[in-house]
Amino acid sequence: MPIEARRVAEAARPRRQRIALPASRFIGREGELAGIAELLRRGDRLVTLWGPAGMGKTRLALELASRWAEAQAGEAVWLCELTACRDLRAVCGAVARAIGAQVAAGRREATLVERIGRALAAEGRALLVLDNLEHVLETTAPALDAWVRAAPDLRFLVTSRERTRLPGEVSYELGPLGLPAEGSSERSAAVALFLDRAAAHRVSASPPPPPGGEHLADVAALVRRLEGIPLAIELAAAREGILGVRGLLARLGSRLDLLAGAARGREARQATLRGAIEWSWDLLDDRERRALARCSVFRGPFTLEAAAAVLAEPDAAAIDRVEALRDKSLLRAAPPGSDGATRFALYEGVRELAAEKLAERGEREGAAERHAAFYLAAGEAAAADFERRGALDALNRIAGDLEELLAVAEGALAAAAAGPQGEGRRAAAERALRALCAVEPVLSTRGPFGAQLEPLDRALAAAEQLAADPLVMARALAARGRARRLRGQAEAALEDLGRARAQAAALGAEALLSGIVADLGVLHHGRREMERAREHYEQALALHRALGDRRAEGRALGNLGALHHDERREGEAAGYYERAIAIAAEIGDGRLEGIFSTNAGLLEQERGAPAQARRRYERAAAILGEVGDLRLLAITLGNLGALHHEEGRLAEARACHGRAVALLREVGDRRSEAIALCRLGAALASLEEVEEARRALGPAERLLAQLGDEPDVELARVASGFVDVALAQAARRAGRGDEAAARAGAARRRIARAREGAEGAPSSASRSDDVRLLLRILERSLAALEPPEGRGEGEGGERELLLTEGARFCRPPGGGWRDLRERHAARRLLLALAEQQRRAPGRGLSLAALQEAGWPGERILPEAAANRIYVAMNQLRKLGLKPWLRRDGEGYLLDPALPIHHVAIEPTAGGDGLV
Repeated sequence: MPIEARRVAEAARPRRQRIALPASRFIGREGELAGIAELLRRGDRLVTLWGPAGMGKTRLALELASRWAEAQAGEAVWLCELTACRDLRAVCGAVARAIGAQVAAGRREATLVERIGRALAAEGRALLVLDNLEHVLETTAPALDAWVRAAPDLRFLVTSRERTRLPGEVSYELGPLGLPAEGSSERSAAVALFLDRAAAHRVSASPPPPPGGEHLADVAALVRRLEGIPLAIELAAAREGILGVRGLLARLGSRLDLLAGAARGREARQATLRGAIEWSWDLLDDRERRALARCSVFRGPFTLEAAAAVLAEPDAAAIDRVEALRDKSLLRAAPPGSDGATRFALYEGVRELAAEKLAERGEREGAAERHAAFYLAAGEAAAADFERRGALDALNRIAGDLEELLAVAEGALAAAAAGPQGEGRRAAAERALRALCAVEPVLSTRGPFGAQLEPLDRALAAAEQLAADPLVMARALAARGRARRLRGQAEAALEDLGRARAQAAALGAEALLSGIVADLGVLHHGRREMERAREHYEQALALHRALGDRRAEGRALGNLGALHHDERREGEAAGYYERAIAIAAEIGDGRLEGIFSTNAGLLEQERGAPAQARRRYERAAAILGEVGDLRLLAITLGNLGALHHEEGRLAEARACHGRAVALLREVGDRRSEAIALCRLGAALASLEEVEEARRALGPAERLLAQLGDEPDVELARVASGFVDVALAQAARRAGRGDEAAARAGAARRRIARAREGAEGAPSSASRSDDVRLLLRILERSLAALEPPEGRGEGEGGERELLLTEGARFCRPPGGGWRDLRERHAARRLLLALAEQQRRAPGRGLSLAALQEAGWPGERILPEAAANRIYVAMNQLRKLGLKPWLRRDGEGYLLDPALPIHHVAIEPTAGGDGLV
C-alpha cells in the first residue's frame, strides 16, 4: 500500500472502541474501581486484576474501561476478549482485531508478536484490556512482556485467575463483595446485588417478598453462606422466585447443583458455578489437581505444615503446590489464626468440586486419615502443654485448629456408627473422644460453653458399647463433667466426675485423678457444700504437691482462698490468694494469675480498699484479655463495673456491665450472664433508666430462678431494689411522699430478706459475695435517699462520707445532707481530696495541686492562693468534716480511715435532712 494511502487508512481507524456493558446494574466495587484507576493514573503499566472464579473480574474491568474512556478524552480504550483463544497465534489475532491493526496471516509467531508491538507503540497513550488470560498465560506471557516494553505509553489491564509474574506487574486481588456482619441485616454490597438481581428475574405476576427486616436478615444469611461471590449470588437470585430465600438456604449443602442452569447469555464457563470452577480445574496439571483434591478435606483455614501432612509430600514440594494453587486463585489467603501462623483456605464451591474429584480418584479415605492423624497429634500435644503450663501459645494453637479438630471428631463418630463391631469402630470412637478432649481448653475458656456436649454424649455412648480404652473414657467423662458444670447442670456433672474419679483411681492415673478431685471441689463449692469442697481442695492440693505440679498446686491454693473468702475468713483468704498469685507469676500462667487477682480485688473491695481493688481488677483484665479467656475477662469486667458503681461512676459501670453481658452471651455461660444482667440492671436503675433496667432484670431473674440457686435468686431480688430506690426518688421529686415511702420500704424489705435468711439457714448475704456487693451499694443508695433519722440501725451511713455526682451534695458521717452547689471552690477541693484518698490514701495533696483543683487555670499569687485554700477548708470543716480533715508535710488530706462513697441519688428539699 502506498505510504499516503496507509496514512489515510490509519486516520480512518477508530481511536476509541465502544465498550458494551451488560444490561444489569453495576453494584458495589466502587472502592476497587477507584483503586485500580489510581494505579493506572500513577503510571503502572501492567495491572493484573486477579481472583477466583465468579468474583466479577470481567464485569469490573468492563466498568473501568467504560469510565476510563469517558474520563480520558482522546485516549484509545480497547477490550480484547481471550476466552476463545487456545494459543499465542489466536491471542495475537484477537489483539490485532481489537486495536484495528492489519497483521498478515501465516506469519511466524515471533513476527506476529513483533508487528503487534510496533502497532501498539504507534498508538501512543491508550488502555488495552486483556480479559481472561489465565488459560493461555504460559504461552502468552513472553509476548505480553514484549508488548509492554515495546509500547511505553500504553497501559495494560489484564484479568486472570492467575498472576502473570512479569517484571513491573502490579497485581490487584479481587475478593468477595462486602458482607453484612454476623447476625446483621445491613444492606451491604452483597445484599444489594442479590436484591437487584432477584427483582430483575421476578416475573410481574409473582408477588415480591415481604419488605420487613426478617426477609433482609434471611438475604444477609444467604449471601454470607455464598461467601460474597458475585456469580454465586447472581445465580441464587435467579432462583429466588421459585425457591424463596429460605428454600435457597436449605439447599446450599449442594451449591454446585443448586446454582446451575440459572443464567442465560453467558459464556459456558460463567453460566454455572460448577462450570466456572471446572474451567480452573482443567487448567491445572495433574500434581496440582491431586493437591487441590486432597485439600478438600480441610474444613477451614490450614497451615503449610498441615498441608504437607495431608498432601503426603515433603515440605518443599507442599509449599510449591500450595503456592501454585494460590497463584491460580484456587486457594485464598486466610487471616492468621490466634497462633499467628499463615493460613490458606478454599471457597466452599471450590471445596465441593475438589471433594468430588477426590472421591473420583479413590483417595478420600487416605486423605481423611492423614488429616485426622495430624490434627489429633497437634491438638493433644497443645492440650497437654496448656494443662502443664497454662500457656497462651498452647491455647492459641488449639484455637487455630478448632474447626479441624471438631471435623475429626465428627468423622470419627460417623465411622464408629457404621459397619459391624470391631477394632475399627472402637478406634474411631476413641479418636472422637480424644479430639473432643483436645478442644476442651478452648471451649471451656473462650466458649461457646457446652459446644462439645452433644458430640461427647454420642462418643461416650459408642465408646461404652464398644468397650473403649478406660483411660480415654475417664478423660472424656471428666471433660463432660466440667462442660456440664459450666452449663449449670450440676447433678449430671457430679455423676460424670464421680465416674471419672473412680476410673482414674482404678487405673492409678494420679495426674488425671488429682485434676478430677479439684474439679469436684469446684462443683461442691458452687453448690455451697463448703465442707465437701474443702475436703476435695485439700486432697487435690496434697496430690498436686506429691506430683510436683506447681500449676495445679496454685489452682488448689486459690480455690481454698475462695472458700475462705465465702466463709468471711478474710485474712486466711488473702493469704491463700497471694500464694496462688505468686505461683502463677512464677510459672508464667497468666490465666491463673488473672483469676485470683480478680478474687483478691473483690476481697480488697469488700474490705474498703477501692484503690487496691481497682489495681487488681485492671491487672487481671489486661492479663485475661491477652490470654483470650472471654468468660473470666467478663467476670473481671463485672467486678470492675461494680466498683465503678460503688464509687458513683455510673457511666463507666454501665459500659463494663454491658460488655460483660455481651461476652458471657457469646461464650454461653448462662449463670454468669444472668449475674452480669443483675449488675447492669442495678447500674441502669441508678442512672434512673428504669425501663432499661427492667429489661435487663426480667430475663436475669427468670434464668436464675430456673437454675435454682437461692443466693443467685436473692441477687436478682436485691438488684430489683435499685428500681425501687429510683422510683422512690422520682416520686419524692414529684411530691408523692406516700409512694416514695412505699418504694423505699420495698427496698428495705429486700435488704432485710437478703441479710436475715430463712429460719435456721444462713443468709444469702453470708453465702454470696455477689449478694453482699450489691447489698452494700443498695444500702448506700437508700441511705442517700432517706434522712439519718429515717434509717434503721445497721443500715449504714453513720461512719461514711457520701458524695453525689460532682460533689453537688455531700453528707458527712452522722450528719445530714449539705448543699455545695454554690460553694464551687469547696466542692472542687472536696472532690480532689476524695480522689487523692482513692489513689494514695494517707498522702496529702500539695497546695499547688489544691490551687489548680479549686481555681483551675487561674493565676494567683502563692500567698493569696494559700489564703483561699484556708477559707475553703474552713467551709468544709463547718459542713461537718472537721474530724476528718488532716494536714501533713505535703498538704491537706482526708483521713484514710474515712469510707467515701459516691451515690446516684440527690436529695430534694423537704424531709430529707438537707441543710
